[in-house]
Amino acid sequence: MFKKMGAADWLRLLKNGACLLIGNLIVSMAIKYFYIPNDLMVGGATGVALILYRVLSVDTALTIFIMNLVLMIAGALVVGKQFLIYTAFSSMLYPLCLKALDLLTWTPPQVEDTMVRIACAGILAGLGIGLVIRGGGSTGGSDELGIIINKLTSLPVTTVITAFDIGVLVVSFLFIDVQSVIYSIITLVIEMMVMNRVLLIGQSQTQLFIVTGKPDEVRQALLTDANAGVTRIKIQTGYLGDETDALLCVIPKRKLHRTEECIHRIDPRAFITITEINEVQGNGFSYARTEMAAK
Repeated sequence: MFKKMGAADWLRLLKNGACLLIGNLIVSMAIKYFYIPNDLMVGGATGVALILYRVLSVDTALTIFIMNLVLMIAGALVVGKQFLIYTAFSSMLYPLCLKALDLLTWTPPQVEDTMVRIACAGILAGLGIGLVIRGGGSTGGSDELGIIINKLTSLPVTTVITAFDIGVLVVSFLFIDVQSVIYSIITLVIEMMVMNRVLLIGQSQTQLFIVTGKPDEVRQALLTDANAGVTRIKIQTGYLGDETDALLCVIPKRKLHRTEECIHRIDPRAFITITEINEVQGNGFSYARTEMAAK
């Protein structure tokens, strides 16, 4: 497999590996330095590990390691060996990072304000999980269980993950007070917001739909002056029923003002709708235009 990999493949592998390593380390820091000291709860394997830690004082890293190992073996038997290959590195890296932090004598400066502590927990967890997902991995637990149950029963993976995480959170609330429950919910909201932003970094773009009486001039200006790709679409106006052309253009956010100026300079009465889109794949976005030109 490695003999067939080119320079771009190796670069992608290194980038994904870096995301997995840094992401798992950040999640581990969030759990050790903020979740555990502040009695915050999460779902998945980490939630189970925190429950056992609070009830039986079982080592968190060891619990996560055993759970992930069992799920990986079960996944290899049920789903196939490819499942084991894709999940082994990230799933095992997470408890190893936790254990490495346990061995360190350094601790971060103490923060007195409770809201600041839970904000740090949510931000770090969201950032770390987002990096892990961008690297193509997982921190193990509920997502692996979801894949296995989906293979056995055809239940949707998301349904299994959600049910498992909710179950863990419900059980965990039996061991913490109401205040910690509220703090855990706030932390989860912050975590999801940060994770979503991390996943969209470099992916979101701005889409312009342009109806103009000068489609040829605007199209040429977008291609040359704004250096933007353009798709020309045949449309029919709703009021008069006239046949005309519209232009569809997807650009990075930083080019929006310049592109609007370019359009209005040619046609001040142009009708423009602007939409933020989460991800763009294909020519000029998921691979370079120089590669397109070479083809």
